[in-house]
Formats: sequence, C-alpha cells, structure tokens
Amino acid sequence: MALSYTNTKRKGSKPTLLQKLLKLTLYLAAVGMAIAAIATIVSFINAKDDALEEPAAFPFGTLSELIDPGVFMQAYLSVNCNAILLESTQTIRVGGVLESDDSKQVFTLIKKRPDRMLFKVNRGSLKITFGVSDDTVWRIIRSPQREDLITLIEGEEATQWLGQRRFFDRIISASLGDGTITGITTSAWDARTYLEVTTESAMGETVQILVDPQTMYPRVEVESMADGGIQRTVFSDYRKVQGMPIAFTMETTVEGILESRIILDSAALNAGVLTRLFEVPESLRAQSVP
Repeated sequence: MALSYTNTKRKGSKPTLLQKLLKLTLYLAAVGMAIAAIATIVSFINAKDDALEEPAAFPFGTLSELIDPGVFMQAYLSVNCNAILLESTQTIRVGGVLESDDSKQVFTLIKKRPDRMLFKVNRGSLKITFGVSDDTVWRIIRSPQREDLITLIEGEEATQWLGQRRFFDRIISASLGDGTITGITTSAWDARTYLEVTTESAMGETVQILVDPQTMYPRVEVESMADGGIQRTVFSDYRKVQGMPIAFTMETTVEGILESRIILDSAALNAGVLTRLFEVPESLRAQSVP
C-alpha cells in the first residue's frame, strides 16, 4: 500500500528530503473517513481457535457474532461512517505535525471524492506539494526567489501515490466494492481481544486491521513490506469530527523501530475545498495525456 527507499534500509547512504517526505506520507495510508494507519512497538499475537469458546458480550454483539461479515459491517459502518455521512461527505482536510528522524514538519492533507488528493509539507522557506488527480501524480517545490519546480511523477513512485488517494478507509472501501474483506477472526494484542479483519485492496495489497469490539474503532494495522519486514500501525486519541471518529495520534514502527509519529491538530469534513486546487498544473497536462 513500495518503493525501495520506503521499504528497505539502505547502507552507506541517506535518503533525500523528497524520499523522506514520500515515506512519511505513506504512513498516512488510510487517511480518509477514519484516519488510517500507524503502528506500535508492542507486537500482537494471533488468538487460538478456541478463543470463541466463551464469547464475550460487547455493545455490538459477541465475538462469535461479530466475526460474521454481515454483522461486522453493519456495526462498523454504524460507528465509522453511517449512511448520512457516507452520502454527504465529499471532502476531508486534516493538518498536523509529522515527527521523524528528530525532525518535525507541518503538513496538510486534503482529499476529495472520488480520487483527488493534495499533500502539502511546510519546511519553513521550502514548501512541497504532492497532488493526485485521477491517474496523474505531480510534485511542486516552491522556495523564495526561485521559480516553482513542477514535476510529473511516473512509474513505481506514482503507483504508491495512487494507492493513497483512496477516500475511505480500507474496510469502508471494501464494503463499497473497492477491494475485499477476505476474513474476520480474533487476535490478542496488548492483553485484549480484537477483531482481526484481513483486507485486500484492488491493487492486491493485503493488510490486517485490528478493530476494538468495544468501540468498533480500528486500533492497529499490520502490513508486510516488499523486503519482508513488518510495518505495524496504532491509532489513538480518537475524536468525533462532525460525527466522524478520527484518530488524532498515530505512530509507525517497522520491525519494532519507531519510524514516525503523526499528531493532528485539526480535522474537518466538507470544508469548502475548491475543485481547481486539484487540477493538474498546466505545464504538465500535455505530458499526462496517454
């Protein structure tokens, strides 16, 4: 949901600024209707089959009931994106700070249905914008007293950005036909039992999501990376934003090593985003035509 410089450790060289920015933005993964992913140092252990012998009762049903896909989706959507929000929500805007490698970067992420996205990073005098519109991906680097550097992004890097344009989280997207839910079982993590939902995106990415049966909030995401490593994700500090629960604090680890922390300071739905903000820069339009 992978580029060599985002998924492997490179010896003898340091990632460039743009590589770091791309890596950090990929950790936003499922920012959409319920902020997507990021991980914890604590590993989780798959529960044994006999975990359902004494099903616990939760507000939305017992564990044995909630592993039924129909029951699960009804409960999940009622909390994370009910019918009114599903119909009415057209944009989402979040802002905050990315912390990685002892550095902090202010960012803004804007998504517009069905497949448009802007990710802006402010590094003082240097401002970088990544844009996605339909199948076109571009980058704008802006600095004082210099012309904007506008680049069309193609190939594997573009594929990574296209994977981030998804408006809804993986589970909601799967319920709408964008990807599938291939299984629901239980897992133990942090001394508690969770619902483990395995999803497969339309691009073939498989991710396990641990959902809290008490709240139906996604708490942990686990994804296998191209180099065989494991990226784990934890969501915390959930807040209701216009009826939508969003995690305001997220941490990412790869193989138990902290990679980044994302702390939101703002979030809004339907914030009046202008469509023209997502237009491909004029200088790139000829290049983006097949």
